[in-house]
Amino acid sequence: MNYYDKNLIKYIDPSIVLHPLFDDWLIYVEDILLHDEFQKRKLFPHHHNLSVWDHSILVSFKAFLAAKYFNADARICAIAGLLHDFYTQAWLYSDDLAKIDDGKYLKDYGIRKPLFKMHGFTHGADAATNYVKFFPELEHKKITDAIKKHMFPLTIKPPKYKEGFIVTAIDKLNSVREMPSITVMSVDFSKKIYRKMFKKI
Repeated sequence: MNYYDKNLIKYIDPSIVLHPLFDDWLIYVEDILLHDEFQKRKLFPHHHNLSVWDHSILVSFKAFLAAKYFNADARICAIAGLLHDFYTQAWLYSDDLAKIDDGKYLKDYGIRKPLFKMHGFTHGADAATNYVKFFPELEHKKITDAIKKHMFPLTIKPPKYKEGFIVTAIDKLNSVREMPSITVMSVDFSKKIYRKMFKKI
């Protein structure tokens, strides 16, 4: 294992850091993880007790592994997985986020919106625009498509590329595991899918 910035590694799940393919994954995403704007996602509440930072790393790493299993582009999946929720407006409130907010990240919080303007329908397109703003050097049609359509079927149009389907599937499976309101049956099903997908990795 290479030497890593302790301030970076301590915020990543140990099971990922200790994985034999961690170094290969980190090569693709380290610059994103160290970026100030992405670092702020530690303060964005997400599913249950996780932050957007936590969820995005889990999706990114597992999509990276799945890409290797399904002979897809692992770099595309790692980057798209990490940035799929890189939206601009937090959908949940936190005091820590409010302290740095200055009207930027919480300006839409609590505002009632029509169904199709709600977070689940819009944040993919928001993230697809936002990642290009902060990481223009990473712009790629497959990354953009995967991020924009990761909420399929809410997006109506499905992902165009294999990598997009991988990110979408991994995001859904992870979300099932992260949400305490999901039934035990659903969690068990997601575990079976993971074992089947990653048993050869």
